[in-house]
Amino acid sequence: MTLFRDNGVPFRRTLSLLLSLSLLLSLFTSAGAVKSSSEIINAMKVRSESALLVDMDTDVVLYEQSADKQIAPASITKVMTALLVLEAVEDGTLTMKETVTAQDDCWRDLDSTSSNQNIRPEEEMSVKDLLYCLLVASANEAGNVLGTRISGSIDAFVELMNERAAALGCQNTHFVNTHGMPDRKHYTTCRDLYLIAKAAMSYSQFREIVKTSEYFVKPTNLSEKRHFFNTNALLSNMKYRGYVYEPCIGIKTGTTEKGGYNLLSAAEKDGKTLISVVIGCQTKQKKDGTVEYTHFSESARLLEWGFENFSTITIVDQKQTYGEVPVTLSTDADSVTVSPERSISAELPNDITPESFEMVPSLRSSVEAPVHKGDVLGTLVLYLDGKEYGAVNLLAVNDVEASAFLKRKAMLEVLFSRWYVKAGIGLFALLILVLILRLTIFRRSRRYGSRHTGRAGGYRGRRKW
Repeated sequence: MTLFRDNGVPFRRTLSLLLSLSLLLSLFTSAGAVKSSSEIINAMKVRSESALLVDMDTDVVLYEQSADKQIAPASITKVMTALLVLEAVEDGTLTMKETVTAQDDCWRDLDSTSSNQNIRPEEEMSVKDLLYCLLVASANEAGNVLGTRISGSIDAFVELMNERAAALGCQNTHFVNTHGMPDRKHYTTCRDLYLIAKAAMSYSQFREIVKTSEYFVKPTNLSEKRHFFNTNALLSNMKYRGYVYEPCIGIKTGTTEKGGYNLLSAAEKDGKTLISVVIGCQTKQKKDGTVEYTHFSESARLLEWGFENFSTITIVDQKQTYGEVPVTLSTDADSVTVSPERSISAELPNDITPESFEMVPSLRSSVEAPVHKGDVLGTLVLYLDGKEYGAVNLLAVNDVEASAFLKRKAMLEVLFSRWYVKAGIGLFALLILVLILRLTIFRRSRRYGSRHTGRAGGYRGRRKW
């Protein structure tokens, strides 16, 4: 990257978020990557194939473990299905109260052993109740019913799912169904699941549904009242006991025989909202004979670790000064002080402090007056463990007026320092010298000529009488 005009150090354009959000902390993390300077990060390991922990409010990655590995999302797929339903509600395509009739192929690619609520063809149910069946009870057929209502067919809806994933920035995601039943062409990553989850969590209806521990569906034309509990044991003790995590506000479980146990979860605490993804967990037989479901225990541990071990701190304070730049052509001041364009804050492990960073100001060697408050005069470059982590512009903190006399003097000095001006002056001087010499020689010649005529005599004329 180019830049420094005077001392060869490049000026950088403003990089206001380099030390906040994901860039800085993605460099800190994590398992399988280069060791961080944070022992908090280095000591963390999740018992899963892949994992991700992100502060949803800032997009700061607090922890990642093979977060871009291609995985089978299983029923976490239903978060994308629900997102598209809620977007359709938002744009007026349907309403939460609208009654939808289940189509004949609502059980396509499913069987009675897969997660369901026994929604049958021709059964009528509201969009709201279908979403609760989809997200709380994890009913596969509910995804097909909703998808067909929105796009006209399951296949058309799946195309919409893939288009929306791409629009959200998902780099390694492809869906082939609405519910997540295993298929080698149905895959995503922890990082892409975070993007989908964040979009869904922007809807209050989604948040309300995924944090529900139990729900009742009113009787329909083909069914008695339904009553079910959330499959997420961080929210409900009904199926798996001992995992309830009070800060948890969702989101979705997913299990496949081959891929293991998955959990996409969210929690709120101390003004923060964290989203955790753990994929490919396995059960563990404990000494007392009970079984540990590690996708629940590891998710709770990861979320609590994020709340307890990270804080937002100010690394660079806009009010601080970082040196002075000499000023020429002014009688008001010999230099001007510089300070950062803005403060830089970042969410960091608690064992990383502002003092952990080396801050190196790179300033111009000098600047001509006038100088205006806010003029960019250099950059402040930040390093951690010898690695550059970012930079922020350094600005003049006050105005410095130019001296008219010094300005004109400098202009004349510059003018007379140019070769063509020097050449012109030399040529002019040479012409003057030539003229002087010619005049001197001419005058001498005239004197000499006058003396010669007097000695030889001359015509005296003839006397007239």
